[in-house]
Amino acid sequence: MKPGWVLTSLTAVAVLCTLPALSPLLTGSGWWVTPATVVAAVALTGAGYRATPMTPALLPLAQAAVAACAITAIFTPADALAVFVPTPDSVESLLALIDEGRARIEHQPAPLSPRSDVPLILAIAFGLIAIAADFFAMTARAPALTALPLAGPLLVPLAAAEHGIGALEVGLAAAGYLALLTADTWTRATAWGPLPGPALGIATVLGVTRHTLLASGVSAAALALALLVPLATPGLSSRAVYDLAERVQLGGQTVTTTHPMVSLRRELASPTDREVLRYQSSQSQPDYLRTYVLDVFDGENWTMSPLSTSSDNRITSGAQLPEPPGRQATERVTTEITLAERARSRDFLPVPYAPREIEVAGDWFAAPESLMIFTTRGATGEGDYVVTSARPDPDPDDLAESQPGAAGVDERFLDVPDDTDPRVAETTRSVTEDAATPHERAVALQDWFTSDGRFEYSLRPPPVPDGADPLPHFLLDSRVGFCEQFAATMTLMARQAGIPARVAVGYTSGEQLSDDTWKVTESDAHAWPELYFEGQGWLRFEPTPSSAGGQGNATVPDYAAPGQQDTPAPTEDADTREESAEPAPEDEPEPDASEESALPDEDSAGADDAADGSGGAWLPALGALALVALALAAPALVRAAVRRARLATAAAPAATAPDRARAAFNELRDDLVDLGLPHDPAESPRAMARRMATEYRLDAAAREALWRVAMAEESARYAPNPEVGHSLGPDLATTRAGLRAAVSRARRIRALAAPRSVLRLPRPAARRGARARTT
Repeated sequence: MKPGWVLTSLTAVAVLCTLPALSPLLTGSGWWVTPATVVAAVALTGAGYRATPMTPALLPLAQAAVAACAITAIFTPADALAVFVPTPDSVESLLALIDEGRARIEHQPAPLSPRSDVPLILAIAFGLIAIAADFFAMTARAPALTALPLAGPLLVPLAAAEHGIGALEVGLAAAGYLALLTADTWTRATAWGPLPGPALGIATVLGVTRHTLLASGVSAAALALALLVPLATPGLSSRAVYDLAERVQLGGQTVTTTHPMVSLRRELASPTDREVLRYQSSQSQPDYLRTYVLDVFDGENWTMSPLSTSSDNRITSGAQLPEPPGRQATERVTTEITLAERARSRDFLPVPYAPREIEVAGDWFAAPESLMIFTTRGATGEGDYVVTSARPDPDPDDLAESQPGAAGVDERFLDVPDDTDPRVAETTRSVTEDAATPHERAVALQDWFTSDGRFEYSLRPPPVPDGADPLPHFLLDSRVGFCEQFAATMTLMARQAGIPARVAVGYTSGEQLSDDTWKVTESDAHAWPELYFEGQGWLRFEPTPSSAGGQGNATVPDYAAPGQQDTPAPTEDADTREESAEPAPEDEPEPDASEESALPDEDSAGADDAADGSGGAWLPALGALALVALALAAPALVRAAVRRARLATAAAPAATAPDRARAAFNELRDDLVDLGLPHDPAESPRAMARRMATEYRLDAAAREALWRVAMAEESARYAPNPEVGHSLGPDLATTRAGLRAAVSRARRIRALAAPRSVLRLPRPAARRGARARTT
């Protein structure tokens, strides 16, 4: 196979090796077929085009045209001309699919089901990546630059996936990249043309090995730094990519944010449990701080309805916010909030429900129905704002008389997808069959999740089997999850019971620092259902267990307490939480407490070791140090291997005279390069030996040895029957000793530890031929 086809194929393989990195973002196993097909089409187009005399400048356009035809044939063949030629109708259909895919990616948490919209976006993205990689590797002949497009698929899961990328996926992507570099090095080495004797095989293999080891050393050093720097730098963690992703915005009036559920999972799984905000409240027992409202359920995920901005919902100083739906006059609460430095870039503000006034710097809006506070222009960096909210305090009798239905709110809050597992509705009817009013049904649902040990709270729920529906699997099979699963499931069941419902995401009240000051950290991130009652508005319920085995700061409002309305205050509920851990044998306080802190290790002992910087936390550091040592030693090891091979050739009885002379002379030139001594390739061996003997004041033994090496090379070049002695090995050692004595100790150390000759690239064949003609 020709070298061009090999490099083109390996470039495509390197692109395909990055595909598994996206597996955390998509369900199923067949989503990769479409982007792989487009990558193969781009590679075949490149290989075929280069076999023609046409200019390489037009190749990317030809590849883009073929990729467009392939995408058209896969996704919109009915609207295309002859199945694959794009037409205005096919382009319009593709654009519609792209819009659907963008909406799903923006509003749904990973993993996504691979419908036709997301594979289309992947096909377009990988087509562009393949075109860019092919250009760098083949047209520009700079395969190292393919790292730029190949890094794209690796960065996406870092910003969007809950657990990032696995070691296997990273290793596969690195292997594809290194294979491309190795093949390019082999191609460059063999392009020198044939050389007589066994030196060709040795030189080629050593050249390829040298550059492969160098590339591996650079990769090892980069990985080592990635592991060591976060350990050595306080406050630096792998969350940097996540934090960067949260700050990305599109232009205009579009709010772009990480999906609320993704943010929730990430904060709960944070090993650092960093502070999010502090606040002072006029309320002795503050309520939750709500950030997002998710009101649309597609059968798998809860998402928020699109937000709009106008002069009517822009927040101005002193102005009242829109009236909360169905809410009667209640107690006013003032909350002064200060965001932590790292949290000031957010586009949505945590506020107690229902906010009536807010004093905040910047251009902010209030969603009319949900009263979410958001901006479209990025946060100002100011971390202080003051919220006046109306605290819910419903009368038990009024709640009991509340009528079912969606009076006062949109009926979409009762929507349930038609394809919802019917067992969920059966369970809802069974739980609420003895409840006479909407309020009683809501309390019955909440109590069913939190009593009798039916459900287990865990930040590491078991994975959902392939093809299974996550919500029914949690409700009916595993019954293990955290606040996301509890809130989402109760919200759906409330809708099935005829109660308008939605999911809220934000933070619990946090930890009390003084009489009126509270601190909220990442572990206080929470999701809960909000249910609507006529005349009372939206009320919070709490289906997540609030014992030591659950969300430690979760509290049940008085109006939602089962069986009675005079449930102890939330401060007493904290005592109840501590006592509840004893009678439940399945609750193990110590492991659950460590699980609540969301440390990444599987057992609490390992988690504690990682937290205090001892034990298992330093295993990656030791491995990183070993990689660094190997990377630093790689040039010296390669240089020693090259020297050993040349000396073996120079002394080999079976080697021809030109091969022995060439091996010795090449070793001499590399010694000059390593020691930083000047060397002119146009200089003849005889002239070089005379100059070196004079400039470096070599002793008699070194002069004679150098002269024998130079004359051997000169005889091999020009004599019909070269005469080359068998003392070239010792002569090289003597010459090297004389040259090392002529330079400083620092140069000798540098020549040993960081030989410059290892970093040299093979000269193009044209330059090699020019040198031969000159000499």
